[in-house]
Amino acid sequence: MARFSAGIALALVISVLVAARPVAAGEASDTEYSLWDPVPLDESDLENITFQVMAKKPILSSSPGIKFASAQRSVRSTDIASIVYFPHAESAGIKQAFQVQCLRQVPNEVWMCGDVEIRRYLQLDSQDFEVRVTCDIGIEVALALIQATRGTVQTSRTGGSVIPETAIMILAEGDGYLVTWGSREGYQELAVKAHLRDYGNPARPEDWQAGMWEPED
Repeated sequence: MARFSAGIALALVISVLVAARPVAAGEASDTEYSLWDPVPLDESDLENITFQVMAKKPILSSSPGIKFASAQRSVRSTDIASIVYFPHAESAGIKQAFQVQCLRQVPNEVWMCGDVEIRRYLQLDSQDFEVRVTCDIGIEVALALIQATRGTVQTSRTGGSVIPETAIMILAEGDGYLVTWGSREGYQELAVKAHLRDYGNPARPEDWQAGMWEPED
């Protein structure tokens, strides 16, 4: 039986992850880009970034590939790339994926990636759009927050205006949480803040006190 070194095995996994991505990577070129113009990512860019992520997080090998990849020209000819992988694991009913931002100071040079972050997704039976969960909570609490804030959303619009029916994101905010609501395409329209009542059970929607969020809160 043939034996492969750890380096060869890692390279094989990286090639699978890159090949499986649904995003279209452009070909690198000497084109001049203006500030914030999109910059193409070629196969070598994605392989280099995935190698760095996998070196820090070997569990990435459980991901089927890259979900989203983009890059932009920043100041002083610095390029910024954002990569999101498909979920590699599930914990407490919430899928977990990796995301990373990388920089290169000079075009066509090697990308240098920062800390790898967790990106969480919750699929609801009532909607196609997956809820982005940016805080470390389980599915019971996430569902309770969505249900607790739904009533506030439904009473927020008057005069025949369209009521958002899609939960978009859950994130920590001060001593509570924000649940954003919007369209199924992921556009956020309303943010509702929820506080847990004294001695309340976070898995019970009725134990959360919800109200429209204002930036000055």
